[in-house]
Amino acid sequence: MVFTSPDYFPFLTRKFHQATHWDDCNSYATFCKTSQAILDFSIPYGLSVSTGRSVSNSLSSQLVFSMIPRRASSIGYLASSRPLFALPPVSKSTAPAAAVGAPEVAADTPALSDQMDVGVSALATEHGTEPQGEAALAGPSPLPLAPLDRSDTLVHAAASGSSSSSSDFAFVRGQQVQDEQASTNLLHGIRSGIWKCNWDIGKPELCEAGQDTSMQHPSHAGDYLLLAQMYPSLSSMTGSYTLRRSETSELAISGISVAGSQPDLQLVIQHAINRRQWSSEAMFGTSGGVFGLRGQYNFGDVRALDEAASAYYRGSDLDAKRVARAKTHGRFSVGSEIYYGAQDASGGISVGARYRYDLPLFSELTCVLNPIMGHLSLAWTQQMRPSLCTAARYDFNVFSLNSELAAGVEWQLDRNSMVKARWSGSEGLRFLADTRVGNMVFSVGLAFNGGMLGSAKPPASPAGIRQLVQSFGLQLQWFL
Repeated sequence: MVFTSPDYFPFLTRKFHQATHWDDCNSYATFCKTSQAILDFSIPYGLSVSTGRSVSNSLSSQLVFSMIPRRASSIGYLASSRPLFALPPVSKSTAPAAAVGAPEVAADTPALSDQMDVGVSALATEHGTEPQGEAALAGPSPLPLAPLDRSDTLVHAAASGSSSSSSDFAFVRGQQVQDEQASTNLLHGIRSGIWKCNWDIGKPELCEAGQDTSMQHPSHAGDYLLLAQMYPSLSSMTGSYTLRRSETSELAISGISVAGSQPDLQLVIQHAINRRQWSSEAMFGTSGGVFGLRGQYNFGDVRALDEAASAYYRGSDLDAKRVARAKTHGRFSVGSEIYYGAQDASGGISVGARYRYDLPLFSELTCVLNPIMGHLSLAWTQQMRPSLCTAARYDFNVFSLNSELAAGVEWQLDRNSMVKARWSGSEGLRFLADTRVGNMVFSVGLAFNGGMLGSAKPPASPAGIRQLVQSFGLQLQWFL
């Protein structure tokens, strides 16, 4: 690793999928993404600074500089057929700050902040006020609500019919919706896991009663995303091209080119079909001649579940109470993957099952089995409060009888700060803290050696401390 990869281009890629109404979570490739976001997060490597800038509505650039442990740099450009992200100008006047991004952004989606991750929130619009300047960068303004005393108040209030319980239900739901909307700001948009995706599920453009997505929006055929990143110190270049072939199909080509005494070129071609009930992917990689197939099937009435989430987060309190009483928010999915490498004449297969409960608090249980390798993985993710989520995973190999337990937590302290922590027997303890100041995001990561954490005698010498601290990193991302 030369430097920490910034979050700007992955963030814009997700924004492209949102703008074209492509559910990138409805794929076996992201089957365990919820627990992985909490248990497998990476920390900054050394000291690096990156800048991401929207040159125009459809063109963005990214620069990366690494000073420690070695000097390195990278430059990249991203072009798309749709405007993806722009920061609002900071205005010192009393007039509301107009969002950069052109009228077509507002015309394309009913909520401007959902598309741009910054700007006007739905609550601010209701009350006739808009965030200005610095406040716009932080996402929707919070409602004047007191903190909750119990995380299960919402469930008890929904089950009762008294007037006081109805008032409590509206109170608690108001704060939960506020916290869900807080995930639309810049920091949470690039860092938080998909356990905050309930707000995305409830977007009107993703689910409208009695209508399919293809009837609500014009065809997205022809939309594209082109990305290129150069690494001068490594004499290499990476790139990808994503093309929406239809409302439900997408073609992606990615590759890496290495120059020098041993030049190399590797390509990966993938075609995906993404429907509400199921999804499938076919992939071919030139390195090793690998061919693979992936698929996922979602049981139940997925449209009804999406409509229930929409009523809960965007409907009235009576609609939300009706949805909470119904308790029909479980989503059960199964998936599988099979691949074969022609060069090594070897292959593999994996199967998985997942149960997800969306409302009122997110909960997910996944089980993935690789029968050839004899590997079994069980993961559980539970949202304890609207801003706190925990995860645990148990891995076991039936051949070697080796096992490992990992546990982690993600805590969104406020709209501008969040903390992640993770522990496992083999990798030790890992921390990541992020904070946003203006349009900059600071990230500090710290990893401890797992073997020395179990030592009865703590290290006292500087050499022992260096052995205890496995890695430390600082990353500064500046969005212009």
